[in-house]
Amino acid sequence: MKKSYLILLFLLHFFTGFSQKGDTIFINNKNLELQHLHTGSSSYIIFTKKNTSGPAERIILVKIKTEPTTYQNKKAFEIKQQWDVDGMAHTATTVLDNTDASTLYHETWWKRLGYTMKFDFMSKKVSFDGTVNDTIKSKITNEFETSSKQFNLNWHSDLVLFPTLPFKLNRTLAVPFYDPGFGNAVTAYYKIIDTETLFDNNGKKIACWIMEHREEDPKNGVSIQRFWISKKTKEILKEEDQFPNGLRFKYKIGIAVPI
Repeated sequence: MKKSYLILLFLLHFFTGFSQKGDTIFINNKNLELQHLHTGSSSYIIFTKKNTSGPAERIILVKIKTEPTTYQNKKAFEIKQQWDVDGMAHTATTVLDNTDASTLYHETWWKRLGYTMKFDFMSKKVSFDGTVNDTIKSKITNEFETSSKQFNLNWHSDLVLFPTLPFKLNRTLAVPFYDPGFGNAVTAYYKIIDTETLFDNNGKKIACWIMEHREEDPKNGVSIQRFWISKKTKEILKEEDQFPNGLRFKYKIGIAVPI
């Protein structure tokens, strides 16, 4: 009897551990919770540090505006972003299908690059404004053609899209992400590792999920991103990134700065 009891305990422990480790959800167009996609304006402050006790450096203001729209007779969401650091550093306009959040159109400009990229996901075409090396054009176009053959979410719109994910403690979310113009689509893994309470400016408690994403590079080492997501509103309130060469922080501002 004792032997059978021990075997039963072993099996319960094995299958419990297996279920915890195996709780991985592969995100697709059917398991997104699009009712949690927020419209309206929001703003974030991004800054870097060389170490945890160092001063804030390279402070960036990120302004985001999301609103319903119609694109080529499809109901959609339009996301506009503007990043300011000593002047305008980046702008982007992204249009997402409102039925599955897939990208219909994406336009992005970075001051450091000096050119604009336009991705039309419906016609499967890429165009460029400005001077762009032919090798770079070819690479970006090939990556777009390959990546657009499958369902992906727009990685550049992660702050807007994260609230639509099905959060659960210890769950791993396998997200098919594509950042147009910056590599091929990948499956990025985010794990809900913990919960924590944040406080707003009035001292009110905000219960949050903590979601972690890790990347390992043989040459550059391990990078870790952590996101604090309000359990109630699903908003991304805070982000902390650990890179081999420093730290980056992102905080949601209580009052949005107009775009």
